Amino acid sequence: MSIECPACGARDLVIAVEVENVPVHVGVLWPSAEAARQCPRGAIRLAFCSSCGFLHNAAFDEELVDYGLSYDNALHFSNVFQEYELDLARRLVDRYGLHEKLIVEIGCGSAHFLGLLCQVGDNRGLGFDPSHEPEQLDELAVGRVEVRRQSFDEGASASGASLICARHLLEHIAEPRKLLETLRRSLEDGSAVLYFEVPNALLILERLSVWDLMYEHCGYFTSGSLERIFGATGFEVIEVAEAYGGQFVGIEARVATAKSVEMSPTELAHMSSLVTAFSDHFEATRRTWDERLRNLGDQGKRVVVWGAGGKGVSFMNFLAEAHRVDALVDVNPRKQGMYLAGSGHEILAPEALVDRQPDVVVVMNPLYEHEITAQLRSLGMSGTSVVTLRDDDEQA
Repeated sequence: MSIECPACGARDLVIAVEVENVPVHVGVLWPSAEAARQCPRGAIRLAFCSSCGFLHNAAFDEELVDYGLSYDNALHFSNVFQEYELDLARRLVDRYGLHEKLIVEIGCGSAHFLGLLCQVGDNRGLGFDPSHEPEQLDELAVGRVEVRRQSFDEGASASGASLICARHLLEHIAEPRKLLETLRRSLEDGSAVLYFEVPNALLILERLSVWDLMYEHCGYFTSGSLERIFGATGFEVIEVAEAYGGQFVGIEARVATAKSVEMSPTELAHMSSLVTAFSDHFEATRRTWDERLRNLGDQGKRVVVWGAGGKGVSFMNFLAEAHRVDALVDVNPRKQGMYLAGSGHEILAPEALVDRQPDVVVVMNPLYEHEITAQLRSLGMSGTSVVTLRDDDEQA
């Protein structure tokens, strides 16, 4: 069966990785272990397009995904992430003179970042998000932001906005080109600036970060493929750059005439080699971590995983030996007391570790290592062994 690239329409695609029976959501909270284990599941068929460099899940079924199911992917409960968001908001406000303007965010969630942009620049905000829960509206957005519980489609408009942002949305869209074309048609003039942010697929490939594969991320962009899809849908790229320790890619753009930008032979060769290496590494990494968890369990060690977000869900569902993990920890209070999709593990507050007394804490994201180590020390657990996923640590 021929597979079509949803970014450029080409059909010269290669399947790099296949994973069966994974949870379709990483951000849905489940009230019981049984409900979490019975969550909807799907398959991942990671396909690489040699025409534009886009990677996507060719097995993605949009019918399985429902972002209205108590969805929560907020990261701003971490001090590290709070500093990043504040710096980003200040930079955008200063660079584009966003004072007393209309800011639109597509996929705004609790409207935390939109509220931050409004606070920093004394702006007003309009958010679009079908999964938005009014009772979870962020305090920064109160009195500043209106949120419409709908997707941004042909009936929506960003007219009059000075900035249109969408952070960690595009990778969830089965037809990203269609969304960008819809947005382009909604803009009456070229005065608005766009800021989109996505996970950095190049970092995932270079660091062999297998835990960053997840079902609801149906698309994986590099700087190059992100720039190409914006150019093809009628936008001029102002800047595209890596952010947040290289884990994200941010693109700033404005309305322009659509143009096609081809991937160079050098970039194609580099991307092809990275995809091949990632494919080879994927199964080896799963075997390594299964053996590691098995050995820890056989030694009677209590293991806790810190981070119940996307990486945590993938880690706990890709591994056959994940049942040897005692529980997960997350600083997001809305996740505490809930259960992880697929594996059914309980999600705890950091303070709960005092009673659990784990021997090993596995940290999902190295950016939070120092923050987590400090929290463990403050809880009197300086002797607990901390193991941080380094993405490429196949030999760990």
